Amino acid sequence: MRRKIYVISWIAIALFLLAAVAYAGSEKEDTGEEGLVIGEVFWGLHDSYQQAHQKAAADYCEELGIEFIPMDGQMKPEVQAAAMEDLIARQVDGIICQAYDQATMEVSIAAAQDAGIPVISFVNVASDDAGYPTMMIEERQGSIAMGELVATKVIEFFPGTPILVASISDPAVGWAHDQRTQAFIQGVQNVAPDAEWVFNSGKSSREVAYSTAEDILQRHPDVNVVFGYNAENVLGALAAFEAAGRGMADNGAPISEIFAGVDGSVPEIVKIANPNSTFNATLALQPRANARKCVDMLLKIINGELDMHATDKNEAVVSFVVNGWEMSIDEIQSFLVEQWAIEIDLRAEIGM
Repeated sequence: MRRKIYVISWIAIALFLLAAVAYAGSEKEDTGEEGLVIGEVFWGLHDSYQQAHQKAAADYCEELGIEFIPMDGQMKPEVQAAAMEDLIARQVDGIICQAYDQATMEVSIAAAQDAGIPVISFVNVASDDAGYPTMMIEERQGSIAMGELVATKVIEFFPGTPILVASISDPAVGWAHDQRTQAFIQGVQNVAPDAEWVFNSGKSSREVAYSTAEDILQRHPDVNVVFGYNAENVLGALAAFEAAGRGMADNGAPISEIFAGVDGSVPEIVKIANPNSTFNATLALQPRANARKCVDMLLKIINGELDMHATDKNEAVVSFVVNGWEMSIDEIQSFLVEQWAIEIDLRAEIGM
């Protein structure tokens, strides 16, 4: 009899343990992706957009119970490669990366894939020799539209004046120079075919942009459109113009030139909302949407819904133009809250 009770007791214990395992499994399923570790190699965390993207990604991963490891690529291929090696050595569950030098990054992506770690690219689309999914930013049409808007406004505010465009842009960063700078010039020339692109130089550095703009003022003092292909470039250039007594507007009417940029960072938005600044338009990125979509795409691979080598399942977030001519301060402020998680009183910032 005792032996029978002993056997029944062990059966009960076994059933209890099986139920506990099943319950734990269901609990893990309920919490989504808890226990995963993913890393992200950023283009360069000196940049205001990159900082906002990092925060949005970290917040989203925290929501999902995922450990998030951000790595600063510092706009240096060797630093990005070392960051990828570090994440591979940590055996993370997946990696998001934005390449500064695509060829170098693709070597690292292949190494991660060989180690069984899926990688998705932010912005850069796989070359013919590589295979990985990409979460793209669709910027070309927005850049063209912004160029058309700026050209229309130059004609309105400076009738009969030739349009002379200077850009702060680094051709070595091919995707940005193409989708942003050259597309913006195309938009300007769609409206004003005789517009001249008189100057291009720079790198993604506010200090370099400042000195480059000083050069523009010396060589092309009559320039009336200045474009920077990201926040660092346009804000650095604007500071140089302001130091020279330029870059001003009178109740929304530019006095000598119009500035346009890309990113939609807080310092840009504050300038755009200010009717006394000649910085009037930016192609606004959406860090919250971009960060969340990157994480979601990587999770599709981890969960077996997307092949890590797929190149035909790329997705894109469309950027849009924020401008001070057609948007109210409240509309501009709502964008900052939603996408940049910034609570700011724009009226107070610009003294209204």
